[in-house]
Amino acid sequence: MEKRKPTYDLGSFQDAARRGEVAVTRTAAQAAQRLGFDYDGMMVVIESMNRRHFYKSMTAYADNAAWQDVYHVPTSAGILYVKFMAGRISAFDLLSFKEK
Repeated sequence: MEKRKPTYDLGSFQDAARRGEVAVTRTAAQAAQRLGFDYDGMMVVIESMNRRHFYKSMTAYADNAAWQDVYHVPTSAGILYVKFMAGRISAFDLLSFKEK
């Protein structure tokens, strides 16, 4: 299922990233590294995100009750597909950080 309104407050996600409370999946970290982004670079991109970059909110394939927000974020490496959701252990989980 999809919707065109964010499930999560972007500012809360960015605040959690500043505090180091965002868990980055291995898939997201590896994709970011292939694009030339280290952890600090990923945090710079997260900090640059704004509401205009929002694309959609979608349910997880494995759990239709778990919502994930997707943003298309312009960067020096091109437009990135950034997807996150509420975390189970951390405040948020960064699921995707790849080329759109």
